[in-house]
Amino acid sequence: MNKTKTFKIGESCVGGIIQVKISNNKTMIGIRNATWEKNETLAVRLFRWELDSFKLELYLNDLTTSYYACKIRDWITLNAGTCNRCYANEGRN
Repeated sequence: MNKTKTFKIGESCVGGIIQVKISNNKTMIGIRNATWEKNETLAVRLFRWELDSFKLELYLNDLTTSYYACKIRDWITLNAGTCNRCYANEGRN
């Protein structure tokens, strides 16, 4: 079953709405950006979670503030699982 969540962010986001859809096998993440008034699609981008997670974060930061981008990324990580990537601060005290 696909997981979908709509984030109605408002004026802190291009268009106001970001909708995230996670595929059944949890490998593809779809990001839909829409207008607040009529929920018309402005853009749709697909990302492969294991390979494009950094590009996904950059795209979210282009659409909205870093606060909301982090909230969306956290929801994706919770529902799609962690991806195999290195974190810059890993191993630091």
